[in-house]
Amino acid sequence: MTRATRSMAAAFVAFLALSIAAAQAEEVTSSTTPELDRQREEQMAKLNEAFRPGNVELFAYFPGNQDHTFPVGELSTVVAGARIKEELYGHLSCYGVEARIASPFDATATIQNFTYYEPFHTVMQGKDKSLHLKIMPAKELQARKFQLIVQVQCSYLFSPPESPQEFDKGISYLNVAYNETCEFVDNTTAYDLDFFVLIAIFGFMVVAMLLIFTDLFKSFTGSSGKGQGAKKAKRAA
Repeated sequence: MTRATRSMAAAFVAFLALSIAAAQAEEVTSSTTPELDRQREEQMAKLNEAFRPGNVELFAYFPGNQDHTFPVGELSTVVAGARIKEELYGHLSCYGVEARIASPFDATATIQNFTYYEPFHTVMQGKDKSLHLKIMPAKELQARKFQLIVQVQCSYLFSPPESPQEFDKGISYLNVAYNETCEFVDNTTAYDLDFFVLIAIFGFMVVAMLLIFTDLFKSFTGSSGKGQGAKKAKRAA
């Protein structure tokens, strides 16, 4: 795992800790400060253990755009998801994917945003969780490079739930699965080689048919002329 990936994982553990602190702040009136401190320490230890590098692997790929070239004004498919280690089985549910087109010079400058969220949670066990999203870069975008960022949205619970709906109250886990500069192209201004090949084949067939029918017509007219000449010779005799 790269240093950048480790840094992102650490950042998200800190983000999860802040989420816990915010959620527990509402319970200050019913709990003492030492109890809250103890709970936070226990939860932070569990989070550090659960989300240590390698426990959650996010992925994203593009089945119809493996060269990372995306035509504007056309639909492209994004497949993103996560695979987890056994110790997280039953604790995580990944249910959303977001794809964002941004400026290559400033990734925070969002140009287009596409999202998909499943209407229900599924408890992740031994299988990878993958989500499909359709994106269509705007026709107005120029044919040049843009930043494409794909994020996966998950929910984490400290204890396996009795019902998947409990993930609605889980700790949010949003992380980047793909962040690269991609080429956007406008295919409408490009020459379609297949079209010109078909035109050439069609033209060749038309010319060939004309030549064949012309030869047949000449042979037919020639044979009828010879027949008429023979008849006239017989009459003259």
